[in-house]
Amino acid sequence: MKKWIERKEFEKEFAPLNKSGTQIWVITRVKKLPIEIVNMAIRLANLDLINFVRICDETLSASSENYTKRPKVPITYMNHETAIGIQILYSAKYKTIDFYDINSPIKGNGSKMVDALLEDFPKDWQPAVVMDWSNGFWDKMKEKYKNLEWIM
Repeated sequence: MKKWIERKEFEKEFAPLNKSGTQIWVITRVKKLPIEIVNMAIRLANLDLINFVRICDETLSASSENYTKRPKVPITYMNHETAIGIQILYSAKYKTIDFYDINSPIKGNGSKMVDALLEDFPKDWQPAVVMDWSNGFWDKMKEKYKNLEWIM
């Protein structure tokens, strides 16, 4: 099974989404991506609430809004008044994702973003929440996805 996708291939995968209005950007120094991250980006981009997705060599960010002074950077930080967004740190070497930032002023959208990332989650990867300031949100997600081996 294919583990990495070269730039030409993932740009082709992202093209229909970019034409439909959701923008997916991959920073230029990234020449190949793990198939798992490409699939997660596509699932996030298919959510109605997401307009912008950015992939770096160790992060995946998605949001309803973009910084005006820093184009191509989705707003993901906690307690933003209007932006709905999520950012994960990922390691292809260790096969992990760490939920770094998540924000949703509208109840239920946080779960939708987590669902998009954990849907068809690879069996050999592990999710993590290193800093939990959620007042129970991550406990609910860990219970919902108890079939996954979470890093604590």
